[in-house]
Amino acid sequence: MNKKTSYDFDDLVQNFNLKKFIKYLDKQCKNKISYPPNLPKNHPDLIGDLIKSSSTKIISSKKLENDLYENNSDFMDQAIENGSLLDQVHNNFKLEKDYLFAYGDKDPTPWYFYFIISSKVNKCFYILLFFQDIEVGYQVAYCIKKTKKKDLAIKFVKEEQKKLEKNKFYI
Repeated sequence: MNKKTSYDFDDLVQNFNLKKFIKYLDKQCKNKISYPPNLPKNHPDLIGDLIKSSSTKIISSKKLENDLYENNSDFMDQAIENGSLLDQVHNNFKLEKDYLFAYGDKDPTPWYFYFIISSKVNKCFYILLFFQDIEVGYQVAYCIKKTKKKDLAIKFVKEEQKKLEKNKFYI
């Protein structure tokens, strides 16, 4: 059997383990939210958990991660920013609604992207946060909440928006 020397996004999709990934998402939802996201070293990480969910005995997480960033980093960055990443990994996920908020008095302004993603398998909605501060080169993406109803997910994001507006959170 020939061992592949370089992996790409198709390998991630082909080896994706939905059950494993949903466990990671559910675990991410239990973390407390801070604004701006100031997470510990081993913080929840959407991309890292996708990679771990797609690693196999043949494909290590580290090799897959390195190859993905080398071969597909622009594609992955764009898919994270527009909320389509999970849709493209597995048809269980569907982007239902997305929000973009920018706050602060510095330029470039930090960005808060919120995505409401539905899951067919466990009939729920995940709220993902992608925070990006270009000036300091910091970005993080993870699941901040899980709910059974879409209207509760929308309400949650609107409440988060009010917190951001009130406090003008930025780094």
